[in-house]
Formats: sequence, C-alpha cells, structure tokens
Amino acid sequence: MTPAVAPCPRGQQRHEGQCVPTSSLVFERCLESFRKTRVERAQGVDTEVSATIKGQGGSVHRARTQTEQAEYDGLPDGLMDEAIEECRRQEQQQRSVELERAWAAADRADRQAHEATRALAVARRAERQAERKAEQAVEHADRVEQALRDELDALRQVLAQIEDAAEQEHQRIVERHPCTAQAWERCAEQALVAKRDGDYAQAHDKYRWACEGGSATACGNWGVMFEHGLGVDADRLEARRLYAQACDAQSVPACVNLGVLYEQGQGVTRSLDRAVSLYVDACEAGQMRGCGRLGRLLATGAFPGAGLPAASTLLEQACDGDFVRACLWAGQRWIEGHAGPRDPARAARRFRRACEHDVPEACVQLGHMHELGDGVREDPAEATALYHRACQADEPRGCAAVERLSRRHETGDAGLAAR
Repeated sequence: MTPAVAPCPRGQQRHEGQCVPTSSLVFERCLESFRKTRVERAQGVDTEVSATIKGQGGSVHRARTQTEQAEYDGLPDGLMDEAIEECRRQEQQQRSVELERAWAAADRADRQAHEATRALAVARRAERQAERKAEQAVEHADRVEQALRDELDALRQVLAQIEDAAEQEHQRIVERHPCTAQAWERCAEQALVAKRDGDYAQAHDKYRWACEGGSATACGNWGVMFEHGLGVDADRLEARRLYAQACDAQSVPACVNLGVLYEQGQGVTRSLDRAVSLYVDACEAGQMRGCGRLGRLLATGAFPGAGLPAASTLLEQACDGDFVRACLWAGQRWIEGHAGPRDPARAARRFRRACEHDVPEACVQLGHMHELGDGVREDPAEATALYHRACQADEPRGCAAVERLSRRHETGDAGLAAR
C-alpha cells in the first residue's frame, strides 16, 4: 500500500514531495534557477552550395539553428531553506516593486479623480453661472418686452387720441365744407338745402362736385334741376343723361325719374315698355314712388297689366308707404268705383292722408266731398278750409272753389237782407 501523504499547511503547496509556500511566478522561476543543473544552447548558421557544369545538376542547402535545453534536479534539504528564503526575498522585492507601482498608479488615479472632481466642480459652477445668466437674460428680456409693450400701449393711446382728433376735425370740415372734404353725400345734402333755400347757383355747384365725385344721389337730384329749369333753362336731355348715370349707379329714385321721362316722352322717345320696366324694378326695390307710378299707369289703361299686380294694389301699397300722391289716385278710383263698388268713405280717408301731406288736389277733392256730404258729414266750413289750403298751395281749383263759395255766401246774405 502507498503510504498516506500528509496535506501541506494552509498557504503552502506540495512540490516534488516537499511542502513549500504557495508560489508566485517570481518564486517559481527563482526555484527553477536553483534547481537548474545544466543549460545547453546551440546557435549558428549552416550553408552548403553545390554546383555542376553543363546541365549535370546541383543543389543549395542552408540551415539556421537556435536551441536551448535545460536540465533540472531536486534541491538537497540543506539548501531548500536557503533557496526558499532567497526566492521569498526576490518575491517580496518584486511585490514591493509592484506595490509601489500600484500605489503610484493609485496616486495617479487619485490625482486624476481629484482633477476630474475639480473639473466637474468647475463645470458645475460654470453651468450654474450660465443658468443664472440665462435667468437674468430672460428676466431682462421680460422687462424689455414689458417696457416695449407699455410703450406700444402708450403709443397706441396717443395714436387713438390723434385719430380721434383727426376724425373730429374731419367731421368739422365735413359739416362746414363737405365738398372740400370730398364727403360727396354730405355735399349733396348741402346742395339740396341750397336748392330748397332758392340758392340755385350754389346748389348747381355742389351737385356738380358731388356728382363728379361719384354720388349717385347728387346726379339724380341735379337732373331734377335741369328737368324743371331750376337756376337754368329746362334741359330734359341733360336731365335724362344725369338720371341714367344715377340709375346705373343704383340710385332707385333716379330710375323712377328716368321712367317718368320715358312715360311722358320728354327728352327721350316715349316708351311705356321702358318706363314700366324701370317702375317694376324700383317697386321691387321698395321704392314706393315706383309702385305708385306703375299703379297710375295701369289705372289709366295706357299699359296692359298682364303679369303685373293690380293697379289698386299698387296704389294702396304706395299710399301706405311714403308716396302720398298715390293716395290721391287711390281715392279717385274708390270714389269713381274703378277699384270695385263705389266707396266714398274710403276715398275720403285716402284724400285726407294726401291732403295732410301737402297734395293740394286731394284737399280739393276732400273739400268737395264735405261740401256735398258725400261719404263724410256735410260741412261747408270744413270744405272752405280745405279749399283755402289748396289755394295757398297754388292749386287753381282750390282758389276757384274759394271764390265760388264766397260769392254764394254773399248772394245768400243779400237774399236774406232783401227778405
């Protein structure tokens, strides 16, 4: 039986039957150097050249050799402790060198870490400074922005004040000198005032400026002055031109005036078709004068009413609107029975509306009804008052009726005195 081998103590290992401390690479090599008994080295170069003449062959040989051989033997027990002590010394020396290198490396790593820490601290300080600067820049930008906004608001307020002042000045100029301010509609209004005041020269000037400035209303009203010879000789050709210009510019009243010229053949060749077309368009646009003129034309039978509203409907519509002369025409149809059964009471209401709106012919009609008691109470005094109103409006029939009633009254008084 093989005898049992006792295990080596902790920290040692068995080597060739002997317990030795666990070795490092330096320790092992050191022991190998103690155990090495013989080393053989071989180095050299071997070259051989052979040759033949005239194609008989030949060869070349070259060799390089470099070898090392070592023989080892066990150490005697007497030398083992000395060898181990020497190898341990060399091992400790090597470990000291490596430890110094490790400490040096650790010192370098520590310095690098310290430098990195310092660099990181510097970077963080720079970052904090950059953040503070950014915050300060933002705060500054906010302050600048707010200041600019405040300044802009102040400028807007100043501008608004300037615009208000300019608008007030413009309105003042418009009120006083609208034609100079090129407020053409207001200029046309001033022309109308001048016309009503009898200042026809100023009215013509202002209508000319406003019409040439683009006011359709001015062109239409200026045409009225030419049609009726106000401040100039009557010129219906010029009136027609101005009415047509205003009508083309969407002035509905001017279209009605142009229709009247076509209806009457004044300044143009008479054309009821053209007149009716203008009246229909005006009536559909809400111009009651157009409805009334169309109703009057149909009521006289001068134009066939096929496809058009009834004459009475048009006249009633215009009367209830703002064309009160249609009330006169509507009343005449009711009293004559052309709109249906004769209705003098209804006729009287239409005449009264027209009379109250300064249509003197209607005052004459209503006065005649009061004189006869036709549809209203018989009232000579009321009849006389209505005739007087018509006469004061230069209605000849009103003046004639006043004179007739005056003679009758005088004759009646004379008869009473004779009796």
